[in-house]
Amino acid sequence: MNKRIGLFGFGVVGQGYYQIAKKHKEQWTPDTIVVKNKFKRRAFDLKFSYNPQEVFDKNPDYILELISDTNEAYEYVTEALKRGITVISANKKLLSAHLPELIQLQRVFGGKLLYEAAAAAGIPVITTLETHFEEDEIISLEGILNGSSNYILSRIFNNGLNFSEALRLAQQKGFAESDPKFDINGSDVASKLNILGLHAFGKFIGEEQIPTFGIQHLGEEEIALAKRLGLKIKLIAKAERDYRGIAAHILPTLVEEHNPFYGVENEYNAVKIVSEHLQEQFYQGKGAGSLPTGAAVYGDLIKAKNGFGYSYSKVNFDKPLDEKLLNLGVRVLIKSKAAALIDSVLFSPELTHQIDGVIFAVGKIKPKNFNKLNESGEVSILALPDNYAVESIEAGLKTIQNAGEVV
Repeated sequence: MNKRIGLFGFGVVGQGYYQIAKKHKEQWTPDTIVVKNKFKRRAFDLKFSYNPQEVFDKNPDYILELISDTNEAYEYVTEALKRGITVISANKKLLSAHLPELIQLQRVFGGKLLYEAAAAAGIPVITTLETHFEEDEIISLEGILNGSSNYILSRIFNNGLNFSEALRLAQQKGFAESDPKFDINGSDVASKLNILGLHAFGKFIGEEQIPTFGIQHLGEEEIALAKRLGLKIKLIAKAERDYRGIAAHILPTLVEEHNPFYGVENEYNAVKIVSEHLQEQFYQGKGAGSLPTGAAVYGDLIKAKNGFGYSYSKVNFDKPLDEKLLNLGVRVLIKSKAAALIDSVLFSPELTHQIDGVIFAVGKIKPKNFNKLNESGEVSILALPDNYAVESIEAGLKTIQNAGEVV
């Protein structure tokens, strides 16, 4: 007997899911597809609905929520869960904002919510955390979690494009939106890290609490330095836990050649998990695109059909889910023309080097200061590899200065 499926949204992800479902098993194509724009030309000759209530009127077994509007998605998902319906979502902003409430709705009404496509798309990292690491203690989780920013950085380092050229190419290829703000400022990554943090550590960090610094402030100097040192820059999200609590941040990071993130290129994502028993595990896959993300949605649907659901085994429901992050210093290279600004945030200084009025300094910064620096628009920050010699940074700066590579 075919199951009744309602689909909200028929954009890039919805179309990817539909292609896969139609190719494999017609029974998993949706009965009702709800879209907003009646006048938009679409590649598929299908009958669409413009009334969201039509999905619920058909008493669906499954609802796929694949829209970008967070407020509308919240209405559809909460209504479905209150009716005990299984929901598949790819909406990272919705989940990051409301995950504790959505978990509670599942517990109270018996519905089910799966959302593998919301974080790292083609990498089944949430399912892996829920199954493979269910009885293991996660020590740290790191990842490249945004395909758009990674594509931009790949073009800069592999093809010699500047930032504007690489961004424009990413937009032309469909990896970046016409307004790429959330991709390049780290907001998209913060949503995903917030979701993964709950499954890794059993605590809800809160996206707004995660110190975040994107790639939008990267300058030619830092790029030239990284190339001169044989390093690459990647936007890395990191969360780790010890006896004191959880620390997390998102920063452009200098990555050495032996680091597995070094070879993660283009729209690919990657996640490294370190646990007590399994120790280090590394996963890589496409983090953007119609078919990879659509495949994650389709995979969730099949898993739900087979009875799978998230157990949230690391969550202690007798205690508050919220967790306040530790404010531990992060070792960085910071660049700015404002000496007073650097002095106000940097501690344990190791190096200060000036080129044509631009100051480069190595030391530690408390994550609580990232937002202040981000808002100033006058600063670039790069996290440094563990134990990376400050002498190498200084030598690299002198070399690019003498070679005239710094503008």
